Amino acid sequence: MNLIYVGYLYPETLLRELIDLKSYIDFPAHSFQTALLKGLYKAFSQTKVISAAPVSAFPKIKKWYFRKQAFSHRGDNIAKDVYVGLLNFPIIALLSRFLRVRSEIKSSIKKGEKNIILSYGLHTPFLLAVLSMRKHVEKTCIIVPDLPQFMTGKSNPLYRFAKAIDRCVINYCIKRMDSFVLLSPHMAELLPIDGKQTVVVDGIYGGTPDEIFSTSKDEHKTILYIGKAEERTGIYDLIEAFKQIDDPDYRLWIRMYGDKKEYLDNARERIKDDTRISLLPPMSRTELLQIERKATVLVNPIRPTQTFTRYYFPSKTMEYLASGTPTIMYRLDCLSKEYDKYIHYIPELTIQSLRDTIVDVCSQSSEERNDFGKAAEKFITEHRNSDVQAAKIADLICNF
Repeated sequence: MNLIYVGYLYPETLLRELIDLKSYIDFPAHSFQTALLKGLYKAFSQTKVISAAPVSAFPKIKKWYFRKQAFSHRGDNIAKDVYVGLLNFPIIALLSRFLRVRSEIKSSIKKGEKNIILSYGLHTPFLLAVLSMRKHVEKTCIIVPDLPQFMTGKSNPLYRFAKAIDRCVINYCIKRMDSFVLLSPHMAELLPIDGKQTVVVDGIYGGTPDEIFSTSKDEHKTILYIGKAEERTGIYDLIEAFKQIDDPDYRLWIRMYGDKKEYLDNARERIKDDTRISLLPPMSRTELLQIERKATVLVNPIRPTQTFTRYYFPSKTMEYLASGTPTIMYRLDCLSKEYDKYIHYIPELTIQSLRDTIVDVCSQSSEERNDFGKAAEKFITEHRNSDVQAAKIADLICNF
C-alpha cells in the first residue's frame, strides 16, 4: 500500500530560515502532523510526504522564492519526501501550491499498488490537487483541523466575496472525497459529508522520552501564553486579568504570533506599562517545550461563547497538558469529558474569574501543582500518543 501524504510539514532547514526571517510558522499544524506521521509509518512503511508549508507572503518577509528541497519526515538521512517550494506572492502562491503539489502527487503514484492520498486541511490548492488525481488512486482521506468559515480574515466586501467563492469550491471538493478525519465531532454538522466515512481524532501528542527533560521552575509565579495575537484568542483578556494582580512576584510571558499587525501592535500597547510582562522572541519547538515546563501555569483564554470553539480542537491544549505544567482554560464544547480531570476550568466568563483562577492555582503548593500537571501529562502520553491516534486513521483508511 502506497500512502501519499499532502500537508504542512517544515523541513528543519526551512524552519531555521523562517525563524530568522520572522515569518509566520504554523507550529501547531507542524507538531500535529509530525506526531501523526510517526504513528502512521508503523502501518504504512511506504509513505511519501509532500509538503507545501505556509509562510508569510512577500513583502511581509523579504523573500519571494523558496526552492524545492528533499527531506525526511522520519528525521533520518533518507530524504524521500519533498517540500515543493513556492513563488511567495499573494494569490500567485495559491496557484504555485496547486501546480507543485499536483505534480508531486502524480509522480508519487505507483502503478500496480493500492495508492491512497491523505491530505491535511481544507486548503483549496490541496483539495483541487487531490481531486484532479482522484481517478488515479484507490482512496482519498482529508484531515479537517478547522473550518474555513471560522478562520480570521479581512472584513471588506471584496474579501468576503472571494471567501464565499472559495467555500463553494471547498464544498465541491469535499463532496467528492471518500473519508474524513475530524478534530471535533461537531464539525460534521457544518460539512457536506453525510454518508461519508469519518473518525474523530482530537489531537495527537508525538513527544518522546527524550523530550521529558528536567527543567526547573522559574523563581516567580509565571503565567505563559502561546498563541495568535487576535482578539478572539482572548489574549487581551489575559493581559487585563494579569494587570489586575498586584503581586510583584507574578510574571506573564507571551509568545504571540500572527500576520495581523494591528493585533500585534494592540497587544504591545497594552503591556508597555507593566514591566512584569515579557514578549518572548521566535524560538524552536524544543525551546518552547522548555519554556512550558519552566512556567508555573499555562493559560488558553479563548472563550466558549465564540461559535468556532465548538468546531475545532485547540491543538495547543495537547502540548500544554503534556508539559506537566497545570493548564487553565474555559470549558469549550469541543472538549470531551475525559479532559475534565486534567484542566483547571475558569468558572465564569469574566476577566475577574480568569484572574481569580490564575491566583488560585498559583497559590497552591508546588506539590499540588506538580501532581495535577503530572496526571495530565500521563493521560496525554498514554491515551493521545502517536500510536493510539494514528491507529484510528489507519483503520479508517484500510478497513472501510
